[in-house]
Amino acid sequence: MKNLSEPSRADNYKIFNKIALRYDAFNTVSSWRLDKRWRKKLADKLKGQKNLQLLDIATGTAELLLTIFKSDCKISSAVGIDISAEMLHVAAKKIADKNLTDKITLKQIDAADMPFADNSFDVATCVFGVRNFINPSTGLEQMFRVLKPAGRILILEFSLPQNSILKWGYLIYLRYAIPLIGRIITGDKNAYQYFSGTVETFVYGDNFCKMMTAAGFINVLAEPLTFGVATLYSAQKPL
Repeated sequence: MKNLSEPSRADNYKIFNKIALRYDAFNTVSSWRLDKRWRKKLADKLKGQKNLQLLDIATGTAELLLTIFKSDCKISSAVGIDISAEMLHVAAKKIADKNLTDKITLKQIDAADMPFADNSFDVATCVFGVRNFINPSTGLEQMFRVLKPAGRILILEFSLPQNSILKWGYLIYLRYAIPLIGRIITGDKNAYQYFSGTVETFVYGDNFCKMMTAAGFINVLAEPLTFGVATLYSAQKPL
């Protein structure tokens, strides 16, 4: 497998700009619609709380934000940030179509250098984005900084199954099927070779939990989903 370099991650916004219009379709097809179930699982973690100020990092086409508002979570305001202008353009149209422009603000911002004040948000979320950060530790530190005391972080990210047989089959799917599906849907095979590579090389499970703890979070939990193909991480900023 091609070894990922720092420049490839640094330039990944160019990849997302190219595939923005087909990104949602690819996610739905390649995950067999499981991506929608996983996002709903994250959104359900926010039910029962009120007047939350939420920050969605690497918001992409705003699928998570729309899922959260559809789930009737009590969000007073939400900010979605991303470094891809084209992904945000798609997100803005979807948000307008759902009449949520008064609730959701979109900003083109790098997660490693967020301009928000300390202790600004009740919840920070990130779906399929952390593995694309040049330095995930820096991103986690920024999330910790902008969260209010007792604020929560919820991260959904791809991972690898622990079962050796399932892991072998999943790696075959990642290396060969994902680029093919990507080429058929978006016309760009190389983009999805990159994405498959980031899944294989990203730290996950206990190792990612250790990164969250090192950033200052407590009550760190990892919940494997669908045999470990994805993992939902949750944690809290201390009081």
